[in-house]
Amino acid sequence: MNSKQGAVIGIIVILVIIAGLYASGVLTSNSNVEGNITVLAGAGTMHAMNELKTNFEKEHPGTKVNIQYGNSGELFAVLGAQKSADLVVPGDLTFMDNAKSKGYIDNSTVKPIVYHIPVIAVQKGNPKNITSIKNLTESGLKVGLGNPNSTAVGKQSVKLLNKSGDLAAVKSNVVVYAPTVNQLLTYLTSGQVDVAIITEDIATTAQAQGKIDVIQIPKNQNAIATIGVGMTTFSKNKDTATAFEDYITSSEGLAVWKKNGFTPVNSTA
Repeated sequence: MNSKQGAVIGIIVILVIIAGLYASGVLTSNSNVEGNITVLAGAGTMHAMNELKTNFEKEHPGTKVNIQYGNSGELFAVLGAQKSADLVVPGDLTFMDNAKSKGYIDNSTVKPIVYHIPVIAVQKGNPKNITSIKNLTESGLKVGLGNPNSTAVGKQSVKLLNKSGDLAAVKSNVVVYAPTVNQLLTYLTSGQVDVAIITEDIATTAQAQGKIDVIQIPKNQNAIATIGVGMTTFSKNKDTATAFEDYITSSEGLAVWKKNGFTPVNSTA
C-alpha cells in the first residue's frame, strides 16, 4: 500500500466515525438545546426538581431552567391566566385533565415519572400512639390535611379516607387544610397538629429527619397518585423543553427522584 492509498483509507475511516457520531446523536443531540425554559412544578417536588435543574444546566451550558413552585391547583391557574410556560410537573397527573381539555397540554408529551405515596406522620416518639388511619378519628386529636381542592396530598387524603369510611369523623378533627404538603410538615414539626397525612418523599427530607415518625398506610387502603410531566402548547423553546423532559424521566433522572424519596413508576429503573 502506497502513501496515497493510506491517506484515502484514513479519510474514509474518519468519515465513517463522524457519520456514526451523527447517527448516535453525539454531535447533534445538544445542537438546539439552549436558552431558557419555564417549568411549573408541584411544591412537593422541590428538592428533586432543584437537583434535576442543577444537573441539567451543568450538562447543557447555555440553558436556564426557571422553576415556579406551587400547589397543583395554583400551577394550572397560572398556566390558564398567563398562557405561558414550557412544562408542567404537578403532584398528581389528574390535575392535568382540565388543562388537556382546554388544549393547554400536548397530550403526546405527557409521561408518568414517580408515585406520590401518602403516609401518616406524627410527632417524634408518637405521643398519641397512632398506628392507623382509624386513630385519626379519636376525639381531641388535632389533624392536618392538605387542601383537597388544590393539593395532590389533600385530594389523595380524601380518597383514602372515603375508602376507609372515616372521612366524616376525621374531618371533625381537622384543624388546618394546608396549601402545600411542605406546609403540612411545618405544622406538624411546630406542634400545631398532632398528626398529618403527608407524602413519603417529604418525610425523608432534612426538615423531617429526627422530628417526626412515619406510619405506612397499607397499599389496599391507600390512594397513591402519580407525578408526571407534560409540555404545554405555549412552549416557545420545544427543543430545550423536550431535552429537560427526557432528562427527568431518564434512568439518570429517576436516580435523582429515588434519592429524594420517590418511587419510580418504572420499578425497574
